[in-house]
Amino acid sequence: MGALFLGGCVGGGSYQSDKFRLAVTIAPTASLVEEIAGDRVEVITLLPQGNTPESYEPTPRDLAALARASAYLYVGDLGFERSWLSRIGELYPELSLISLRGACLHAADEHHHDPHYWTGIRGIRQMSEQVYEALRGLDPVGDSVYRAGYLALQERIVALEQETRQRLSKAPSRAFVIFHPSLTDFAEEFGLRQLVIEQDGKEPTPMQLQTLIQTARELGVRTVFIQKEFDEKLAKSVAEELGAKQVEINPLGADWGEQLRLITSALSNE
Repeated sequence: MGALFLGGCVGGGSYQSDKFRLAVTIAPTASLVEEIAGDRVEVITLLPQGNTPESYEPTPRDLAALARASAYLYVGDLGFERSWLSRIGELYPELSLISLRGACLHAADEHHHDPHYWTGIRGIRQMSEQVYEALRGLDPVGDSVYRAGYLALQERIVALEQETRQRLSKAPSRAFVIFHPSLTDFAEEFGLRQLVIEQDGKEPTPMQLQTLIQTARELGVRTVFIQKEFDEKLAKSVAEELGAKQVEINPLGADWGEQLRLITSALSNE
């Protein structure tokens, strides 16, 4: 079955029931579904905590969980999804495959396909809109529930954006270091510079590492973000070389709002 793109660009079947199951790739998506749908929907998250979407290989048990779902809401550009989406469609031809990125990209976004777009406010807003459209399309009977949850979530997102901008206005440095480029959209949205340790998905050469450290010094970097799924040792050594604080983050964590606050707090030196 082909991918179903929502947000004004779609068509597709619907499932009318009191409660149904949705599968998602990552925990932040699961949280959005739960915030909008409450207990009307059961969510199955494919990516286990501690794994990365770039290297994750689903087990037969993981794939079997999809048999219980009415639809699979995928992020759109994650490594696991690129590798497995077609196969999932072959295994479960009745499963609706729904992209949360949407098919109707604005022209300004066509060059920009950061897979971690949910780490920024714009991205989480876009993802929440797609989740809402998916829910009301699959389960029209529950639209009043979904709309109430969606509107409440939008209020939360607006408040979080205002809070983030206000706190980042105090940031002593507009740059930070991270091993994997998980905060690209966040940095772009709030006028920050993300310095990435890895190069094209691989560890940097000694020369590349020294260039990064020199650039970080010139920009006055004070924060190095640590991700357990990637090379902690190298990221920590860079932090020590810079005399910067080390802050552990988890962009794949379920509480996307708290992760954003943690990142903002670190950068604003609060």
